[in-house]
Amino acid sequence: MNEFFSNVVGVIGNPAPTIARVMDKKRWQAALAVILLVTAVVTFITFPITKVEQAKFIRDSEMADKLGEEQLANLDKFTPTQRVTGSLFAMVFSGLTVVIAAFFIYLFFKVAGCEGNYVNFFSGVAYASILDMALGGLLKGSLILLKKSMMVHTGLTMFFPGLDFRSLPFIVLSQFDFFSLWYLAVLALGIAVYAKISLRKSITVTGAYFLFKSLIFVAFSYLTMKLMGM
Repeated sequence: MNEFFSNVVGVIGNPAPTIARVMDKKRWQAALAVILLVTAVVTFITFPITKVEQAKFIRDSEMADKLGEEQLANLDKFTPTQRVTGSLFAMVFSGLTVVIAAFFIYLFFKVAGCEGNYVNFFSGVAYASILDMALGGLLKGSLILLKKSMMVHTGLTMFFPGLDFRSLPFIVLSQFDFFSLWYLAVLALGIAVYAKISLRKSITVTGAYFLFKSLIFVAFSYLTMKLMGM
């Protein structure tokens, strides 16, 4: 436990050697457990707010035409079981996010000629994700509770309050979340030390991954909203 807390402090204050160390020692279990726990708790606490807002978005979209009056009226209602199920689903989704992100980061660095196995990179991603998914998740959850709205921003979108969240510019800007960028910077620093490559090369590979991820997310989000009539 002391090692875990030391690693968390290190990820924040001295990320390069800390990420390199957890990658080398293949330490990921505690970090992943914290991410899953924080995700489940934040989702459970904010569920009533997000449920109401999601219902409003559906009522204001073309999807409303396909639903009956009773279905529309019950959109923002939920049972305790549904609240728990929603929290568990969010927890599973966050776990898959870490697994998939680690795979692509591993793939990008392997293509660049770096040594290491998937579990090494998974360990680094798990600890770096504490910044984005745990600390960032706690802050966003707190903002949702304070604002009583799920539309909270911790990135460039906060400087453009007039943008519709369904617009392409908003979706693009949402990729530049400060916690996500912090997470990527920490990873680049740590992988450079672990793989014994130049920081410039590590930043270049991490940037290529960020561009790839952003293009996929932007395209998927925009097309999904269009298909749903939002």
